[in-house]
Amino acid sequence: MKKEINRIALGSVDIYMTEFSGTAVSDIPSDETIETEANLIGRTKDGGEIAYTTTFYNTKSDDGKAARSEMTDDSATISFGLITWNGDTITKIVPTAAATVTGTKRRTLIGGVANRDDKIYLVRAVHKDKVKGDVRYTIIGKNVNGFAAAYRPGQNNVLSPSIAAEPFEDGRLIILDEADVDVQGTNSGSGGQSVG
Repeated sequence: MKKEINRIALGSVDIYMTEFSGTAVSDIPSDETIETEANLIGRTKDGGEIAYTTTFYNTKSDDGKAARSEMTDDSATISFGLITWNGDTITKIVPTAAATVTGTKRRTLIGGVANRDDKIYLVRAVHKDKVKGDVRYTIIGKNVNGFAAAYRPGQNNVLSPSIAAEPFEDGRLIILDEADVDVQGTNSGSGGQSVG
């Protein structure tokens, strides 16, 4: 097998969302429980992006001979495009939405701050790759991007949610699980944990 350092990731991600009431990384269910057709939020278009950002406070003496940089905050998001979606999808990405189904019709009511459900979701982005190895990103949080449904002649309609991560009880924001790692070539660094 090709060494891990020479493997290039290619392709998109599948996005799974399910309500989550836990607070710890250990509360995350198994991959088989999360990655079901019922939790697949829709088919993605143009993939997804996992972003982690930091904020630093930087200060320097007037003469430029002393400086200090201190990390003061961090944040994470999972953003993606959905080319297939419906009212049920909207209820997962809009905290003020509620859907009811009667016969073969679905009605989704959207809006009104008093109608927010304050639900937290577990969001799992799965990149399947036979060469690089499967990669899974997991966060908990809610969509902070609202939604826009644009209908234009000759174009597809893509929703673009952005899920802002909320911290687990230990302050962590993202869980990154990788398959097919080259253990001999891996430096786990301090605080590394084995994954079962």
